[in-house]
Amino acid sequence: MDVSRAETSVAEMSEEIIYTSVRFSPTPPVCANNVVTNRAPQHGSSGLYSLAVGVGTLIALVVIAVVVWRIGEFGVWRIDSSCPGCPDQWFGYRNSCYFFSKMKKDWNSSQASCSAEGSHLLVINDAKKMHLFLEMHIGYHWIGLRNSTGSGWTWEDGSKLNNTKVISNSPVQHCGVLVKGALQASSCAVDFPWICEKSPK
Repeated sequence: MDVSRAETSVAEMSEEIIYTSVRFSPTPPVCANNVVTNRAPQHGSSGLYSLAVGVGTLIALVVIAVVVWRIGEFGVWRIDSSCPGCPDQWFGYRNSCYFFSKMKKDWNSSQASCSAEGSHLLVINDAKKMHLFLEMHIGYHWIGLRNSTGSGWTWEDGSKLNNTKVISNSPVQHCGVLVKGALQASSCAVDFPWICEKSPK
């Protein structure tokens, strides 16, 4: 019995010693006050930093949401040969195959190149397709739009251009190009890349 009491007493004393040593630790050196006072302005700048990170994160989330919405609205452009019925180097979108050339030719030669591939220059015959191609903001590309008779802009399939303005600054510009979110008139003799379109096989 005395042994267990002694053990209990020793255990209690060691707890007290630990408590005492923790409680009566030496006071921090004088330079600790300098550290605390130097940190006070950092808390303010840290708050600004946190605010900037928060705003940046919010902007990034909004941009991601807009991109996801756009992809959902227009579908994903598939630039590979796995699109059913589209040849290599062509991609499919809404039941058509498209080819963006890297070479440059005049409008007539571009039209002939598309014909040789069993296709035609791009025809944009509905509002959703028009919106999609205008949103792409690509450099100059010939499309199947022409105003050769002066009676208005006509697509290669014979349909008239509706509700879209063609930017022109010269009466000798009779062929249409797609450029940076707009339809623009150009001389048909200028060399540009072109966009071909055809139905999938």
